[in-house]
Amino acid sequence: MEPMTMLVLAFQLLALFSIAGALLIYLICKVREDSASASADSQPSRVVLVTSADTALGLQLCTHLANKGCRVFAGMKEAHDSLPAKLLCGWMKIREYSEEPIAGTIIPMRLDVTREDVLREATVSMGAHLNADERGIAAVINTSGSVFRGKVESQDVQQWEHMLKTNILGTLRVAKAFVGFLRPTRGRLLYLGGGGGGGSVASRTGGDGLVAFNASRVAVDKCAEELRKELQPYGVSVVALDTCGMTAESLYKAPVAQTMSATAGAPTQYTADVLSPSALQVIERALWDFAPQQRYPLLSHNKYQFTLPCRSSLRLQRPVAPSAGESATQSV
Repeated sequence: MEPMTMLVLAFQLLALFSIAGALLIYLICKVREDSASASADSQPSRVVLVTSADTALGLQLCTHLANKGCRVFAGMKEAHDSLPAKLLCGWMKIREYSEEPIAGTIIPMRLDVTREDVLREATVSMGAHLNADERGIAAVINTSGSVFRGKVESQDVQQWEHMLKTNILGTLRVAKAFVGFLRPTRGRLLYLGGGGGGGSVASRTGGDGLVAFNASRVAVDKCAEELRKELQPYGVSVVALDTCGMTAESLYKAPVAQTMSATAGAPTQYTADVLSPSALQVIERALWDFAPQQRYPLLSHNKYQFTLPCRSSLRLQRPVAPSAGESATQSV
């Protein structure tokens, strides 16, 4: 074969192999792209609703989940001028300029579990904030509730009615309003349960003056049990965060604002000494476990451990000691 013919043939073979190589690379990239797209579609939603950030517990959950990369809707009775709204705004400002900026985001939203009109507005507002490719949200954590301590013979009947309206009817209203956001994602509804089997939340600390409150907690556990049966066919899990061992007031106490800096425009600082790091990890498991349990105890059941240190990640200064005359009434 002549040298020129061999050269032409070599160039032709080189071109053929180049085309085949380019086609192979294209196919590999296409397969990887489709696999990545499928993986992204299969990843669970990271959008969570906390129904009440008016409590220290709810506020702590909002900031903790935002730190973990979640987009958190923070419900509150007044989403602009209230103390919790200002505290959230201050926390986000502080984190914005820190060495470890917030990974997720927090969206304050007006929400009151005792009012149907406000709940309807909240669903519309939340739907407007979801992206076009988001079919729903991952979870709803119902932190709303109220407690009034007092003897039955002297307690105001209106306090009973408020606890029943907030704790029991509020649980059902939350499910009714937001289950439509949980069905598409096969999401989860989390609530603050009593002791295992519907026991008293304060059974280990003496339930003085909590007859009506404990009765409402048993009813909430029963509501959740029936909701679990009703929503199971849709893939929605109803999970209890077992609060046995925690005082009733600690569930719904308000966050404590710290002394503000003398600098104009400085963000408000605060503490939320409610959940320990281990309890926050339990809540993460309740949110993201592949097969969630029906109940997750927030506190250790070790009989030799009466209290757990609760050092919140929100703490920016040492907490101010509560005054001796601190009210035993909490409602959010």
